[in-house]
Amino acid sequence: MEILSQLKKRGQSLTKTKVRRDFFEFIRGLEKYLAEINKTQLNKESKDIFGNPLGFYSKATEFITTNNALLGKGNKIKKAGDPYDLNDTGDFLKSINTSVSSYNILFKATDPKTKDVLKNLLTPDILGLSDEDLNQVINERFLPFFYDYYIKNLLGDLQH
Repeated sequence: MEILSQLKKRGQSLTKTKVRRDFFEFIRGLEKYLAEINKTQLNKESKDIFGNPLGFYSKATEFITTNNALLGKGNKIKKAGDPYDLNDTGDFLKSINTSVSSYNILFKATDPKTKDVLKNLLTPDILGLSDEDLNQVINERFLPFFYDYYIKNLLGDLQH
């Protein structure tokens, strides 16, 4: 009976406000992680938040990057037809970040060239997570957090 009494007391201490505050702090701690997933989605997968391609390099880009490599101004040749990696100088990808507010997770890019970058893509929907990446975050971060949180806050030392 004492265990049930302790469980009831612990359950009552888990107010909506406390759980919301703790979860908010947890998500705020993931800001850099979420931005890194978005950068990978763009740079390595060359996909927008819906899984669509960002675009493909042209013959002109191949010519320019080949010429730059020969002149020692760069070492990455971007072949015509290869998917965009959004990594010309690296400034755009480095500028991607997230911020958590009361009801939103905002993905943004602060590079002054952001508008120019978006004009050259097949899609403007690049800042955020795809469903696949969001499910990965849920499975790898959110669910373990919830499980550990409730075990710790409800069961605590009662689980032995």
